[in-house]
Amino acid sequence: MIRWMSEMFDLHEMDAYQLLSQITEAPIANVVDTNYSVVVKVPKAYFTRGQAFDGMHRELRGRARRI
Repeated sequence: MIRWMSEMFDLHEMDAYQLLSQITEAPIANVVDTNYSVVVKVPKAYFTRGQAFDGMHRELRGRARRI
């Protein structure tokens, strides 16, 4: 997540780490056995200016609307 935020918003990795440590939610998803699962969530409000995968998600959603 740190590397992804760093690349997506052109942040130094330490800045991305600091930002994520303040805005993420990390609920424990599985505690049944010794293989624990953790989900990291970031509110979508922080992704207003970034485009993951060079805008491919937006392109695919536009194609789906035309079909």
